[in-house]
Amino acid sequence: MPEKIGIIGLGRTGMPAAEVFLNAGFTVFGYDKRPEAQKAFENIGGKLAEDSRQLAGNTDTILVMVLNDHQVEDVISGKQGILKNATRRTVIICMSTINRAILEKQAGFCREKGIGFVDCPFTGGPARIPGGNLTLIAAAPEKLLAEVSPVLEKIGKIIHVGSKPGMGQAVKHCNQLLVGVTHAATMEVITMARELGLDASLVSKVISSGIAGSEYFRLLAESVIDKRPSPGGLGQMCKDVSIVVNTAGEINMPAYVARAASKYFTRAEELGMQDREGADLIEIVENTLNNSADPE
Repeated sequence: MPEKIGIIGLGRTGMPAAEVFLNAGFTVFGYDKRPEAQKAFENIGGKLAEDSRQLAGNTDTILVMVLNDHQVEDVISGKQGILKNATRRTVIICMSTINRAILEKQAGFCREKGIGFVDCPFTGGPARIPGGNLTLIAAAPEKLLAEVSPVLEKIGKIIHVGSKPGMGQAVKHCNQLLVGVTHAATMEVITMARELGLDASLVSKVISSGIAGSEYFRLLAESVIDKRPSPGGLGQMCKDVSIVVNTAGEINMPAYVARAASKYFTRAEELGMQDREGADLIEIVENTLNNSADPE
């Protein structure tokens, strides 16, 4: 198992992951453009890199945990990306949820240079990282996955979904379809309960205890009702739901439910709410009700 690893993207998941690895005795190199993230990373004992290229010169195993397509392209194959300083010992583990075409393109660049690439998005949320309970959706050749498993198993449980990069993303997109519509439906449930003069906490308790209950519904409902931190950010959900709609389009699937839910997230993006908590989507649902207008 490598004693040094790199993490690019020190946000909601990258930072707690870095802390887990530091506590396990790893030397952790990290990179993030945001000054506040850089400071927080150094405060927990991480070694800050100036860019992805420099980080690649310090470690062979690199976890990419950035937000979107553009950021993945930038940190892997960009002007100061990993590939500018990678060797044949380098293994890139892409843990971001992105469009498959972008993932496959970056994997192709790595393959051309003889660099290992693991497609490994995850589900479970930041709260599961300290206990090593993320669900890791890994697509890579078995031998390569075995090499990096001791690292990945520090933060989650691996489900091997295939050997071809892109298969991990495909599974994650199916997952995010359900997450996205559950997210939107949770906002509608709470809004309906309040409009009916009901105690939203009681309604949430009833649903959570029944056949339709889920961990995500419970956590998200609590975030709205009790004003707690959300399982994820609103910007992340806007991006993921957009990816789900794109994927549905690629296979000519109508995806009526997903497309209806996406209207709320699209409106949130239009209002610049990407840096808000996931629970703040309730504002869009409530405003739509008050304005009696379609969010589109």
